[in-house]
Amino acid sequence: MDRLARVFSQQDELIALDADFKDEYETFKSLDCLPAEKRQRIQQLTLKLLEDLEQPHDREKCAERSRNLREEGNMVFRGSVSAVFQNWERVLKACRLYTGAVFEAEDAEDELALAFANRGMALQEYGFYSEAYDDCANALDCGYPERLRHKVIMRQAHCAWKLQQIASLEEHLGCLEQLQLNDTFLLQLEDLKEKLQLLKKQAKEQEPQDRGESKALEEIITDPGQRGRYMVAKETISQGQIIFSERASCFVPLEQRLICQQCAASLMSAPIPCSKCHQRVVYCSRKCREAHSAIHRYECAAYRRDLLKLLGVSHLALRLVLTYMPQMLPQLQECTSAQEIWAKITDMAKSTDSAEITPEYLQSLRMVSHLDKASQAELVYHILCANLLQVYLKEHTDFFDQFHSSSASTQEWQLITSALILRSAGQLLANGHVGDALLPVGLEPNEFALLQPDMWQRPRHLKLGQLHNLAHSELITAINLPHLSLCNHACAPSIRTKFDGCSAVNYAAKDILAGEEIFNCYTRDCRNSLKLQRSKPLKEVYKFQCCCDKCTRTNPDQDYLTFHRYRCEKPNCRQIFVPDVELQQNNLSWWLPSNADNSIICTICKERQQFAWYNGFLDLIENCADSTQRQALFKAFEDLDKWLVDHHSLKRNLAEELITAFFVEIDEGALLDELVYEKLAEIIRKQLEGTAAQCGEYSMEYITQMTYLWDLIALERCQSNEKELLHLKGKLEYLASEHREIFLNYYNDFIEQQCK
Repeated sequence: MDRLARVFSQQDELIALDADFKDEYETFKSLDCLPAEKRQRIQQLTLKLLEDLEQPHDREKCAERSRNLREEGNMVFRGSVSAVFQNWERVLKACRLYTGAVFEAEDAEDELALAFANRGMALQEYGFYSEAYDDCANALDCGYPERLRHKVIMRQAHCAWKLQQIASLEEHLGCLEQLQLNDTFLLQLEDLKEKLQLLKKQAKEQEPQDRGESKALEEIITDPGQRGRYMVAKETISQGQIIFSERASCFVPLEQRLICQQCAASLMSAPIPCSKCHQRVVYCSRKCREAHSAIHRYECAAYRRDLLKLLGVSHLALRLVLTYMPQMLPQLQECTSAQEIWAKITDMAKSTDSAEITPEYLQSLRMVSHLDKASQAELVYHILCANLLQVYLKEHTDFFDQFHSSSASTQEWQLITSALILRSAGQLLANGHVGDALLPVGLEPNEFALLQPDMWQRPRHLKLGQLHNLAHSELITAINLPHLSLCNHACAPSIRTKFDGCSAVNYAAKDILAGEEIFNCYTRDCRNSLKLQRSKPLKEVYKFQCCCDKCTRTNPDQDYLTFHRYRCEKPNCRQIFVPDVELQQNNLSWWLPSNADNSIICTICKERQQFAWYNGFLDLIENCADSTQRQALFKAFEDLDKWLVDHHSLKRNLAEELITAFFVEIDEGALLDELVYEKLAEIIRKQLEGTAAQCGEYSMEYITQMTYLWDLIALERCQSNEKELLHLKGKLEYLASEHREIFLNYYNDFIEQQCK
């Protein structure tokens, strides 16, 4: 990052943006008009940066590291299968070691083939048949030794049988029949042939099911004035109803998190890395790897240099250009100059829809940008990012080869590419979204959720008491959702968005009347932030001042202040009060370290609150392992009601710390008495009430807190009833599909019987 900053600083001194920003094309055209020596210097600095980002690669060392991990995995795996009872934890640990071997091999293909083959063996043993099948194919693609190939093909055939893939099973059996097999493998072959015939007998023609057409509940209205395009309800929509869903073609992982680059799957048991990207790009399957190849061919060299993590939103902007260019090119093919191409793109963005469904690239071209309102420093930064990516594409990929048959020159297309990346970056600054997912608590960025031996009893079935350890909500994607971006902002949104991989499902957060506008919230909503805290990012990022109903009423902060009501601790007062927002410098979370000096003052008696009980409470939490201190801790939590009114934010915060501390003890095998479990369940239920009030009972915050209650119920440490269990189970609709499957498995494995 420092290297990039130094280069951009030097290039900034060479750029003079005297005129007001007109558009992205004119901006890069003006750079082309710089004196030759300045243009040359900018180019030299860019090329030198790309050269300096090259990273050394020692294939022999990669092979050695991979071999060591594979051999360690072999020892663990042998120990698991030789035991009297299969040790599934050891099998999963072997999978994890083999995965390390796959990653460390990089492009040392001999070792990579062996690592894939051995991981496929362990995955098959554990029950991940689809992933094992892929690994067998990967091993064969990487040149698995000819004399051993029959073993891998036999595994493929076995997995195809388990997956009931008749065509694949037939293909592999046919291949095995052509090979010289020993008696053991011949017996396996005959057994699989019988199983194939049984599968064929059982197979029935699947009648296509008429799912019915999904009716659009929203429509887009265009205001020729400042309001622009916005979304309204076509009919009355009930709370909880799905309004619309949108699958994105373009997203990028955040913070180097290893998720599938094609479908954004975050729970993987057999990640398939690109062997050339130094372990920075993975896929959940061969199918996803193939689907993403048209994009990755242009990004691979950038990942090798670790370039893309330096560029923020410009990486997603690059994805938009890489994805949409082949779709736009047929309409731009006959243009003879950059100016003509840009005029055509501008016309496309302004055109009215003639088709029933607007292509995603056109929706994205129409997104608003605020680069014209950006500071010069911000604008120059995005210009330099776009220029860097264009030079990278020219020097290190064959991206510009696709334009050889067009009428314009490569130089003209370079200018257009720079302008499109800049345009996309500006649009994404105002319209981009971030998607979240649940991950294991404390999972490192280079670790994989389904390979944690302590958590799983079998594929996608958690061990008893482990659900809360799969409940860390994390932002994992920056994603382009042009249809969702049509929703204007309000501090009390109409919708709640569920991210499911690279899809977004939008539910009604409240009842919406026909003709009523549908709003999203671009910041934290009015229940979780003060007006001033929302206004700053809205002004800085989105370039507008909010005028929604919540912000223009007499007391714009009343929803937030509902969760910050105190009872004065002074004996001669003891009145309920709400802190003075201005006096508190618009920050009421005094318990955070950054706000330690921001004391709360009673607005009635004007006395400063000392909160002596706060540090005492934290001390009790720290000592909750001491059984003699637990009753005092529960009494201290009850006493919070003396100072914190109703669902106070701090009460929720302290409840979360208490619950987390006790579950650390439970995870470590501590034996707690029945009264402790009873009190713990009571606090969790209160916590859920507070979370529902402030965040909503369909929020990710609610679901993560709910996992603690489910674990206590599953452990039979807490009484429940059918009504409560079905109520909590209903929240699973708001989980991504890969997580919903795991939660349902947990419910069926450990909780369902308590409904009977």
